[in-house]
Amino acid sequence: MDREHSFPLRALPRAFVLGLESYDEPFELPQEELDKFRKVLRLQTGEEIAILPGDGRLIRCRLEGRNAIPLAVYQPNTESPLRLTVLQSLPKADKIEEIVRACTEIGVAGFVLFHSERTVVRWDEDKMSKHLRRLAAIAREACEVSFRTMLPSFSVAADLAAALAKYPEAIVLSESENTIAAISKPKSNEAQICIGPEGGWTPAELELIGKRGVTLGPRVLRVDHAAAAAASILLLG
Repeated sequence: MDREHSFPLRALPRAFVLGLESYDEPFELPQEELDKFRKVLRLQTGEEIAILPGDGRLIRCRLEGRNAIPLAVYQPNTESPLRLTVLQSLPKADKIEEIVRACTEIGVAGFVLFHSERTVVRWDEDKMSKHLRRLAAIAREACEVSFRTMLPSFSVAADLAAALAKYPEAIVLSESENTIAAISKPKSNEAQICIGPEGGWTPAELELIGKRGVTLGPRVLRVDHAAAAAASILLLG
């Protein structure tokens, strides 16, 4: 049933529905997605929708009552061949939401959040869990808007050392005068970029960063713009 697409798939209202057992059989839409199609978008029975199962495919369906009736399965190929993960020191809540939204639309595949030494915001386990749910919802919406077919992942590291231990090949944006390397596209199909807090890295963190440091140029970007700028260079440049 998979096929290359010539049908204008981008024009279809779309939503992620994960955990489907079959792409050929009718299935009931989750209430949240049903409400989106019926109450928000005012779609009627018989109209076509796009369902994204989260594995890179798109199912063109017909809306029938509470159900979606599969018509065809496509491989839109809208995901970047580079799997980019952003390691982000926690900024204020509204800023992290904008970072996730923009980076998801650009094509970032994963986010790792951590507390750095100059992080102002400190989330305990409960707050972290609550914010991760909120960020996942923002990323989901951003994927639907930008016609992505896979959702980014979210995880947490205790601090910069833990984040770099998990991703030893990560490059780190740094304002240190010793940082001379410009950011450039990696040769592999996976990469990680680490972004610091509003107050910058401490001397101890700069020592830990070592030769991983890279720069975006002579100007200093706000934390909520730095990740998107770096992601754009790596994914779109």
